[in-house]
Amino acid sequence: MLLPFFFKFYFSLLGIGIALACLTFSKGYKKSGIIAILLLATLITEAVSLANQEKVIKGCEYFMHVFNLLEYTLFCWYYLIACPNKKFKFWVRLSIPLFLLSSLLFSVFRYHFTIMPVINIDIEGFLLFIIYTHLLFSIEVDVKKFIYAQEDLWIAAGVLIFFGGAFTYLGLYPSLFNIYPREAGTVYGFFVKSLDTIFYSFIIIGQICLIRNRKYLIP
Repeated sequence: MLLPFFFKFYFSLLGIGIALACLTFSKGYKKSGIIAILLLATLITEAVSLANQEKVIKGCEYFMHVFNLLEYTLFCWYYLIACPNKKFKFWVRLSIPLFLLSSLLFSVFRYHFTIMPVINIDIEGFLLFIIYTHLLFSIEVDVKKFIYAQEDLWIAAGVLIFFGGAFTYLGLYPSLFNIYPREAGTVYGFFVKSLDTIFYSFIIIGQICLIRNRKYLIP
C-alpha cells in the first residue's frame, strides 16, 4: 500500500519523535520514556486506522477506544513527573481512574467499541487542557537559559494547541455527522492530522532542547 506524501511525512514525524525520546531516555531522562511509549502507541493506532480505512483489515475500530484510555494515563503520568507543584497532583491522580471508568462506560453502552468515541475524547481534551495549563504556569524558570529552551514548555504548548483545537471541532462533530457523515469524517481527519503535525513537531523541538541543554552527544 503506497501512502500519500502527507502520511509519509506524518509517520516520519512520529518516527523521529520516538527515536529522540528513546535517545534522551537512554541518557537517564525518565519523562522521555513516557513520550516514547505515547508516540509508539500513536504510530500503531494510526497505522491500524489507516489500514482499516483502506479496507486492508477490518473490525479494528476498538483501537481508538483503547488508545484513548492509554493516552490520558500517559499524559497524566508525564504531568505528575514534570510538575513541581504537589497540591494539584492529588486531583490528577484521582482523575485517572475516574476517566478510565467513565470512558469505558461510554465505549460499552454508547459506542459499543465501534464508532469514534467523541465524548471520551472531549472529556480527555477538557481535562488535559486544564492539567497542562497548570503545568505551563508551573514551569520553573532558569535565569541562565531562555524559557523556550524548556522541553516541558513545548510539550505543554503542544497539548494545549492540539486538545484545544480538537475539543472545539468535536463539539460540532455530532451535528456535522448527522448531516454529512462522509464529509464530517474527512474534515475531522484533515483537521486533527494538522493539529497532530504541530503537536509532534513541538515534541521533537522539546527533545532537541533537552539534548542541547544536557549536552548529549548524538551518535
